[in-house]
Amino acid sequence: MPGAYVAGDRGSEGVFSLWSIADNLTIRSLNALTRGGMISGAAARKLAETWSERLKVKAPSIDTPIMSLSGGNQQKVLFARALASDAEVIFLDDPMRGVDVGTKQEVYRLIRAEAENGRAFVWYTTELEELTNCERIYVFREGRAVTRLEDEAIETGRILQASFGGDHV
Repeated sequence: MPGAYVAGDRGSEGVFSLWSIADNLTIRSLNALTRGGMISGAAARKLAETWSERLKVKAPSIDTPIMSLSGGNQQKVLFARALASDAEVIFLDDPMRGVDVGTKQEVYRLIRAEAENGRAFVWYTTELEELTNCERIYVFREGRAVTRLEDEAIETGRILQASFGGDHV
């Protein structure tokens, strides 16, 4: 089952700083873009344009260097990289840290739509409000899962209680 990873720390784990938006976006999809042993430039460009538009990346073009973008737009490119791939499971490592509220809401909508289409998201976060986007959460303490919450049981109070050693819910 193929997976993809969206880093929360764009600078050290996410972006290829010397590359364009298009190159950063398509790197995870090179196998799908290869025809006869060569990468199809036209297919790569179409993929980058499609997902850049879908995530509403604000840039003059997909050829723009990724480091000239705001942090939120860089993060959108990382999401686009994962979502444009063949990954069935997408691992999110605190992906919204430092991202503006508008960008967060756009990406949350896209994640929900992709989940409804059968993709699974495994999401580590330090932002409690993000957990309302989840169907099921596990609270970890001291290296192990101590609580499982589902659907309407996912609420801040229960999460905090489980996180800091309160009664298991």
